[in-house]
Order: sequence, then C-alpha cells, then structure tokens
Amino acid sequence: MKNGLTKEIIIKTAAEMADENGFSAITMKELADVLGIRSPSLYKHFSGGLDELNKELMLYGWRLLDGEITKAVIGKAKDDAVIALCYAYREFVCEHRGLYEAMQWYNMYLSDEHLQASEGAVDVMFRALSSYGLTEEQKVHTVRMIRAFMQGFCSIECHGGYGNPVPLNDTFDYALKAILTGIADMQGGKEQ
Repeated sequence: MKNGLTKEIIIKTAAEMADENGFSAITMKELADVLGIRSPSLYKHFSGGLDELNKELMLYGWRLLDGEITKAVIGKAKDDAVIALCYAYREFVCEHRGLYEAMQWYNMYLSDEHLQASEGAVDVMFRALSSYGLTEEQKVHTVRMIRAFMQGFCSIECHGGYGNPVPLNDTFDYALKAILTGIADMQGGKEQ
C-alpha cells in the first residue's frame, strides 16, 4: 500500500474522480489505479467495498456543502441570506457534479450518521429563515421547498436539461424572487 494513504485521501480522490468523470464511473479498480495501489488494498480502508465508499462520498459531500453555504450566509439575514445560500448551493453543485450525484437519493433517516450528514446544511437553511416572521411549521415547509427547488434546478442544469435560449441565470433569479415573494406572503402566520 502507498505510504501515508489514509481513508480521507481515498475519499477526496474518489470525489475528484466523480467530479471529473461522473459518480457512476467510480470503481474500486479505477480508484486504485489513480492512487497507484492494487485494488485489494482499498478494502483495508473500505471493507464494505464500493457501497461503503459511496456512503462515505455522500457524507463527505454533505459536509462540504454545509461548509460552503454556512460561509455564504454569515452576516446576512432574510432575503440576502436565502439568496446567498441558494447561489452557494448552486455553485457547489456546478463545481462538484459527480460528488453531488453521490449525495442524492439517500434516506437521511437510515442512520444517525446519515441524518447528521445533511443536518448541518438543513440547519443553515433554518437559520437563514430565522429573521422572517414564520411559524415553525412554515419554516419546515419553506426549507423543504428550497431544498426541492435547489435539487431539481441543479440536477436538471447538470444534465443539460434546459434547452430554451432564455438565459438560465435569469430563470434562477426569477425562481428565487418567486420563492422570496412566497416567504414574504407567509410571514406572520398568514396562510393563503
């Protein structure tokens, strides 16, 4: 085994490979080749094989996203915080398309570890909404809406699914304005 090889180095290398070639392109053999080791050596760090590596990539991705959106919202409130969060989220996805793919379609309630992985990013979303006059239930609905918008928009964007010549940034801003208008309309416990 390569001297000094750690689980963290392996995960980071796998994340870079995912971003370069797509999440589905990662195999233990390809990863071992990139690391300059034989693939059986990877099982010393990941006895569960590719499934365990994929879980670790998901956890790694959520921690990175949490850090990025946290930095983006520091010192901001209300609309500025939500806009900064959404732009940071989108930028993260554009820079880490393969890693983001690893983060999707998992059950956050499968284990405490899974729950904690996304808990930080979700907590940042709740904190970004704290300056609005929303009830706790409205915050839950709003966080779900923002997550759905971001995941849907970014996934479609990553796969080249927007073909209309209208600038994509304009669509993103338009959707954000609609979300912010909806949040403003809900303040004070008002329901439509």
